[in-house]
Amino acid sequence: MSSKADILRLDLADPWVSGNKPLKLAGWLAAFRRSGRSCLLSFGGAHSNHLHALSALAAREKIPVILVVRGYEKAPLTPTLQDCLALGASLQFVDRVTYAKRYDSVWQQDLAVAFNALVIPEGGDGQPGLVGCRSLADIASGYDDVWLAVGSGTTAMGLAQGLAARHSRTRLVGVNAVADQGERQRDWQHGMPEGMEWLLIDTSVLGGFAKAPATLLELIHAYDQHNVPLDPVYTARLVWAFEHFAIPNRRSLLIHTGGLQGRRGYGLTWPVGSCTSLLTASVV
Repeated sequence: MSSKADILRLDLADPWVSGNKPLKLAGWLAAFRRSGRSCLLSFGGAHSNHLHALSALAAREKIPVILVVRGYEKAPLTPTLQDCLALGASLQFVDRVTYAKRYDSVWQQDLAVAFNALVIPEGGDGQPGLVGCRSLADIASGYDDVWLAVGSGTTAMGLAQGLAARHSRTRLVGVNAVADQGERQRDWQHGMPEGMEWLLIDTSVLGGFAKAPATLLELIHAYDQHNVPLDPVYTARLVWAFEHFAIPNRRSLLIHTGGLQGRRGYGLTWPVGSCTSLLTASVV
């Protein structure tokens, strides 16, 4: 462990609307209030951090929410979906073929009309999701490098836009949690703000999306001992990549994007934290 970093502990900001989710959902909540729609609707799997956080936010705001879930109604509910139901969300199960249409704008419009809903893309992706993530640049712009895990890429792109607006020279390092055959790399090559220095690290050597090999589980247990809980899908891959690829003697910030409720799908406990200081200096 030769490199050091500060960790922005977004997981401590709110245990239920966790990590980067409040930032991504803020713009969507504002869009809903302008829309005149009667409910929210979004998509996710049975362990989705996005659906979990959206359900909690909707419950607080007293907004009905419909979750289109990849899976089968008769299958046992995961702890994530049990929470969503307890929070008042309505679950609509669809098979994999139907779920594959979640990016189809025509199907999204059909759902919007059928349920009088504002449709939020999977993971909170889209222009409204970028807005709140830009504020992360307020902290990140003072570092040489800022590292974060990448799923939909919304948080990273919003952060990049915020850094560009500040004319920051901070390098953005994304750790790709998704085996996407280079799709995110191509998106960033065309979509990153001009002049932004960035790097996207592939973690497919650790297995496909949501795989948790022994290497990651050992890393999680090690960091648990230092009171820095990680999840197998995103933040453990982030720390693994930092340990392997960080450039020594650079001032680095790692953004902990939360999602710790997802640990339960791997037989790990959910360490529900209290709301404390967001920025925790830590040796990584």
